[in-house]
Amino acid sequence: MSPSGCSLEEVWEYINGLERLGWRLGLERVTQLVEALGSPHKAYRTIHVVGTNGKSSTTRFISALLERRGHRVGAYVSPHLVSLAERQMVDSVPSTDEEFCALVDRIRPIVDELEKTFPPEEHLTQFEVLTAAAFLYFKEKECDVAVMEAGLGGRLDATSVISSEVQVVTTIGLEHTELLGDTLSAILKEKAAVVPQNGRVVAGLLDPEVKAELKDICASRDADCHFLGDEFVVLSDTHADSFDIFGLHGCYTDLHLKVLGSYQRANAAVAVAAVELFTGEELEADAVRGALGSTVVPGRLEIISTQPLCIFDGSHNPPGMEETMRSLEQILERRRLIAVVSILRDKDAEGMVRLLAPCCDIIFATQSSSPRALTADELAGIITGLGKGPEVFIDPDPRSAMVSAYRLATSNQVVLVTGSLTLISDLKRGIN
Repeated sequence: MSPSGCSLEEVWEYINGLERLGWRLGLERVTQLVEALGSPHKAYRTIHVVGTNGKSSTTRFISALLERRGHRVGAYVSPHLVSLAERQMVDSVPSTDEEFCALVDRIRPIVDELEKTFPPEEHLTQFEVLTAAAFLYFKEKECDVAVMEAGLGGRLDATSVISSEVQVVTTIGLEHTELLGDTLSAILKEKAAVVPQNGRVVAGLLDPEVKAELKDICASRDADCHFLGDEFVVLSDTHADSFDIFGLHGCYTDLHLKVLGSYQRANAAVAVAAVELFTGEELEADAVRGALGSTVVPGRLEIISTQPLCIFDGSHNPPGMEETMRSLEQILERRRLIAVVSILRDKDAEGMVRLLAPCCDIIFATQSSSPRALTADELAGIITGLGKGPEVFIDPDPRSAMVSAYRLATSNQVVLVTGSLTLISDLKRGIN
């Protein structure tokens, strides 16, 4: 039971009943909420992470690096895979369901009182309430630093009420175009809005035009900007186990990652540069090795079983799928895939399938629990519409589709579950 007497089930029902997006984007509602909670986000220093892909991984790497320096670190990531409580972590440990529900139950009366002052059609969104809860959780856990991953865009994202000391831009791609704009330039402007006057920015690999525009944005705000490939670099052979990072203040050699995927080396380098910028000095080399070598990122090229080999990967846009396919080619050495796939309706399903299908012998088109998911039939139509390719089976039940993939997999085939983090979430909840 929570302190007010509500059961965990009642608190979950309340959270799930909150609006997901709201009738308009803006910071007014969440600003009022955090002020009513005593502005807990001002109790610690912050780093803000925005971008299209790589945000959660980079946030987790930054947290681990700061922990090795003796900080007590809050980290806020999204989306979750099994429980909403996963979104807020202290020293890389998620809050428990009981802690999370008790926290939300305490915030709920404040939310109710605030909403009485709103227009009838306006309500605090789920993400706004969750973000405020994370701010309060980090304060009560006596964190001295919090690494905040933006949920959507940046300019109007609930996390943007913070005054961050370092701003991280991981990558920029076409996603959420109906809300953020349908060009890379428009999306960059939304995300780079988190850069304040005199900001300090670290950026990952960007298209040349996007990179030039970010430089201009930073110059207009007298913000320092450091780019992967320029001021800091990754030195690696994609087929080698180790790699090196030449950072802003130091060189770190013989690095190994626990997470799979060559693209994670870029995320790690961005994290190292962000922490160097935050601290203003070279990091201790063994601490860097330990932090990067111990960080896990659930749902990103995550090995679920070895017989057969089954990998969960939440790639949900073409750039992410391209990186996944490139990494699997290096990891699996020409082994073929049996894929279990669900894709949301507002994603570029055709672009993703074009990258995935050539590596597959069989694709199971399925449907996640998201109301935005393509039906299994619709997805199968997109796959077969691309012409000659893998054999396609339709199974709307993700668990049934995965069981069938397991049964069909030979020793030379790998089961890949991909296309949507909601699909990964559904299966993680439903399988042992």
